[in-house]
Amino acid sequence: MRARTREEDEDRLRGTSLALRLKEVVRGEVCADEPMWRHTSFRIGGPADVLVVPKDVDDLVVLLQALGDVQAPFYVIGAGTNLLVADEGVRGVVIKLAGTLDDVGREDGCIVRCGAGTHLPALCRTVASWGLAGLEFASGIPGTAGGAVAMNAAAYGRTMYDVVHTVAALTYEGERVVLGREDLDAGVKTTRVLQEPLILVETRFLLREDEPGAIVRRMQEHLKDRSKKQPLSVPSAGCAFKNPAGGGAGRFIDAAGLKGERVGGAQVSTVHANFIINTGGATARDVLTLMEKVRDVVYKRFGVVLEPEIRVLGG
Repeated sequence: MRARTREEDEDRLRGTSLALRLKEVVRGEVCADEPMWRHTSFRIGGPADVLVVPKDVDDLVVLLQALGDVQAPFYVIGAGTNLLVADEGVRGVVIKLAGTLDDVGREDGCIVRCGAGTHLPALCRTVASWGLAGLEFASGIPGTAGGAVAMNAAAYGRTMYDVVHTVAALTYEGERVVLGREDLDAGVKTTRVLQEPLILVETRFLLREDEPGAIVRRMQEHLKDRSKKQPLSVPSAGCAFKNPAGGGAGRFIDAAGLKGERVGGAQVSTVHANFIINTGGATARDVLTLMEKVRDVVYKRFGVVLEPEIRVLGG
């Protein structure tokens, strides 16, 4: 392990000081110099100056106000399933919503209220047990319900937008906002939540009644299909690139002969070419270098520009 630089030591001291200050007002978990590889599905990333997991929405509001008072930069993540954290780590505060804001309840009719930090596959299983259908397509999408709604995650011809009724969000100043489905400005892998930006804290889904066994069978079919087509047993951040016009990104990468291509510990999956996997000990630099190589080769071969889908944080 390399020695810290003087700048890194100074950042660490500032982070420790900020963490102590936040612990005075925040009821949730506050950690200084927290290794971010522990909080991403890629299992890659240097330390955040401070990581905070707020206790609830009110605690999040207090946190945002405190960060505004000290003008500290911050970043919001869910479960880190589409995230690559730089080897140098993240300066400032990372707010993690996975594992908190996870209350789920059924309201009138087929409306389900769901906190943004709820594990999406768990939500799908819960509503299935209630005999509510509509989220089967999302049963294999990793991460949080809030993250999936914010980026309008899609699978099997369906998107999260298709089942959203309303969302509740916070501005970065801590002000509450409620958006109807028509106000989301949903597009391919984006919504107004990401564009403004806002922090999504709760979603109400509009589902439909069906027999629980039938719902579970559809979920199992999707999960079985995913297990055949995606490298689910190794660390990754899901699809590396957005699908361009004219075909899936994986098809172009495969046709370019890049399956199995490696840089350090990062490799283009031999199962699905649009997945870059951590074979063990991969660095963020390995992943970024490999992604750039893939983009260059695909562009030279097909004239297609691949846009990253993985979110890069820090550096």
